[in-house]
Amino acid sequence: MTKRERFLRALRNENVDCLVWAPNFDYWLHVNTHEGTLPEKYKGMSRNDIVRAIDGYIWNRQPGIKSVYDSSVKTKTLSTDEGIITEIITPVGCVRCMHKKTEGEFRSKHLSEHFIKTVDDIRTMKYIAEATYYEPDYEPTLKALDETADDGIVLNGCFAVPFIQFAKIDAGYVNAFYLWYDYKKTVDQLLDVYFKKYLEAVKILADGYADVVATSDNMDGVMITPDIFKEYAILYYQECKKILSEKGKIFEGHWCGRTENLLPLVPGCGLDVVEAIVTAPMANITLNQALDILDNKVVLQGGIPSVLVCREGGTKDDFVRYIDEVILPLKGRRSFILGMSDNVPPNADFERVEMISKLISGF
Repeated sequence: MTKRERFLRALRNENVDCLVWAPNFDYWLHVNTHEGTLPEKYKGMSRNDIVRAIDGYIWNRQPGIKSVYDSSVKTKTLSTDEGIITEIITPVGCVRCMHKKTEGEFRSKHLSEHFIKTVDDIRTMKYIAEATYYEPDYEPTLKALDETADDGIVLNGCFAVPFIQFAKIDAGYVNAFYLWYDYKKTVDQLLDVYFKKYLEAVKILADGYADVVATSDNMDGVMITPDIFKEYAILYYQECKKILSEKGKIFEGHWCGRTENLLPLVPGCGLDVVEAIVTAPMANITLNQALDILDNKVVLQGGIPSVLVCREGGTKDDFVRYIDEVILPLKGRRSFILGMSDNVPPNADFERVEMISKLISGF
């Protein structure tokens, strides 16, 4: 059985003969490459070949669609010393956001100013959403499938739950909750447009070539309560699942926050896989508890909290002990794929990531 075949079987919640180990270190690689701190032995190597070198399974994320505005919408982007300002201009108003630089030029930027600040901005965003169309962009996926070959799988990202797009990205959580409470009807009108538009995009991805279609939720149960999840997430997931299952796609949710209060709602919600689930010591739930809650009905991909691959999270002996005591007993357990929760940080002790394949194979 190839790694690709084994990975797909695990994602489809079938029994496999060993632990599938799918590391996600794209951010680590990006930062260290551009800052000149990549280990010498990896310089000039692709992400895929580094995964092969550490005997992991390739988890290859690629775009599958393009967003296009109609001619009534214009955009302007301005780079400043502080960061990047984006403006979207429409006949009914203009909205603006800013991404500020953080630790360095090549590190994640902070969304310091959100598009939506007032109820009028919600109406402008609704116009923008209605003026947005999606087109297939399959070439990156086809190229990735060729490069990945039998060593892993390729996935396309799709949109987050509409409420998360509004609350986390468009308005920022604090302002979003005030607007939601004060102008719920107006917010829901925007979310209804997102819902319909996002499903149009999912249909395009369903017709594409990726093995998996994954949401960009960054789900967190502190901000998305069980009541909000029931009202806004479940129907969206279920409608996505209908579209994707007809074309044989695996449907995955990116759940990289503290989600212990939401996990009981996952079986039956429409997701096949919850990826990047965060567990102790970064959340108030152990990996075994999370697996027990999912009850073999949904696959969990995760298990290695990011802090544990950093010196700040403990010694190398502590890390080995975690693998021995928490991960190795899960060998042979269905519904589990070993992965990161959710990414290898730029300052990681990468030797720990390199050790994992040997540790789980017993060598």
